[in-house]
Amino acid sequence: MPVHRLVFLILIGFLIHPVFGQEKRQYLVLEPGTELSLFPERKSEVLRKLSFGEILSSENQKSSESKYQLLTDKDGLTGWVDAKSLFKIGNKGTYTVITKAIERLLYEDSGPSELESVFSYLTRVEEGPLFQGNEFLFLKIRRLVVLQKYLDVLQSIEYRSKSRPKLEEILKNFPTEVGVYSKNGMWSDTFTNVSESARLKVRPESFWKTAEAYPNSKPGDFAAYLAVKNTPEIKCGKDPICVLQDEENRRLKYLLLQPNGNYSVIFASHLEKRLVSYTKDRETLLCDTKLQKENQIRSFKTKVQELPFRYGKKFHPKLRIIEEECLKK
Repeated sequence: MPVHRLVFLILIGFLIHPVFGQEKRQYLVLEPGTELSLFPERKSEVLRKLSFGEILSSENQKSSESKYQLLTDKDGLTGWVDAKSLFKIGNKGTYTVITKAIERLLYEDSGPSELESVFSYLTRVEEGPLFQGNEFLFLKIRRLVVLQKYLDVLQSIEYRSKSRPKLEEILKNFPTEVGVYSKNGMWSDTFTNVSESARLKVRPESFWKTAEAYPNSKPGDFAAYLAVKNTPEIKCGKDPICVLQDEENRRLKYLLLQPNGNYSVIFASHLEKRLVSYTKDRETLLCDTKLQKENQIRSFKTKVQELPFRYGKKFHPKLRIIEEECLKK
């Protein structure tokens, strides 16, 4: 056989049976509890239920348009999966699809198992080819949002009678991110010696940590907004010094980190209205407080001076009234 004909046959063989196998197509599960079935039909025997974010692979290199996909999990178990619950990795918009799936589960009537599945997935997510930069940071912030929703559902009337062991487990596994919050404003590391109304919540510091690490950024802005939202407002009664301390740790803190953030206008307005409610009538302004008046006023003033001038115009006149009335000799 001529050499050129032999070379031609070898090349044809490579095209038909490649020496180096192509990468398998991979799919991401978007619906927690999706069934991996023995046959491609609704009444088929269920091999197991899949978790949110689980990655399955396909031996078929061609994209299938059928209702079901024949896929294999990481342990080698193969079965059929409803294609509507899947997203093919490698397609554009992976982050958008994932976040929309998460948001849908957050606002639907999702149960503990669904939310736990999403939280576990987000806990495992690492920065890499699939999610990088801001996308990765947003997912890590959403992880805390999902965790709070999960805790709320576990402590709801429907589930709380059976959820104590799971709550104890979460508190043990994530002690820096969650804590037991009582209505008196106190946080605890255990359920011991707390009132029955105490609830397991995501600690505001978990959001502030990201907000402070990424100031003047979109992920930092989102984290700072959630930090304010998840930092309980102190009931100060008629104590203006208490209000200064509370706002310094919430809305003023946001404005220092995100002076031009998406929520800066509304938070500045809320802060101003709260100060106005105490300073609109000097005669009713009371300064009977257990807090250090002079130190707190000085601290608040210093931080306001660090803000852009437009904020100073709003806050300084009210702060001056509090200072004059509360520091009278």
